[in-house]
Amino acid sequence: MNILVCDDDFSIANSIAEYIKNKFKHEVFVSINREEALNVIHSENIDLLIIDIVLKDDNGIFLAEDIQKDQSNIKIIFITGYGNVYYENIYEHITPQGFLEKPIQYNILNFFIKQAENEYKKKTAKLKISYDFKEHLIPIDSILYIQSSKRVCEIITDDKIYRCYKKLSDFPKELPEYFARCHQSYIVNTKYIVSYQSGQFTLTNGAIIPISDSYAKDAKNLYLMNFGG
Repeated sequence: MNILVCDDDFSIANSIAEYIKNKFKHEVFVSINREEALNVIHSENIDLLIIDIVLKDDNGIFLAEDIQKDQSNIKIIFITGYGNVYYENIYEHITPQGFLEKPIQYNILNFFIKQAENEYKKKTAKLKISYDFKEHLIPIDSILYIQSSKRVCEIITDDKIYRCYKKLSDFPKELPEYFARCHQSYIVNTKYIVSYQSGQFTLTNGAIIPISDSYAKDAKNLYLMNFGG
């Protein structure tokens, strides 16, 4: 996991970076202003941004917003020396991983890093299947939905369709909690749902996924809880 720490006080940024490197062994970059931060963002695959709300001659909230517009997958932890003064402004546009108040409490930083690690593991996890004597490792985050037809399951990703001989009921234990069984023949990745109507989900690729009565309540609740609320 790659982490960027942005604070105009280099001693604070470097202290946080060294702590994370030593304890968690992640790759950590340091920046003290917008220009340096954006250079790192554009040259490295950053997964987590730890950024001070108040930067010299800049606003860390606005910088974080600009970064997330370009790379929405980046998680954000804000550093603040002003308590909860800025929280309302932040939540208008960003859902942060958390807040670190100065002086930094490293037990709280540990908690947030472990949360980010769990999200990273989910994002990079792969589903292993076999079909026609070939094995495939499919990035779980790329799966839009899984459809069962007789003895064959089709796994539809954003750019390909995979097939395997497997029961649909075997998949949930191998998938993250944001996958919902919504029909006897369908499991859907709620991350890719753009709208819900009675009896169906519409996905980002235009696919219509049916919802059967027996799965409707749980599937709808999971969608609303995670992405539609």
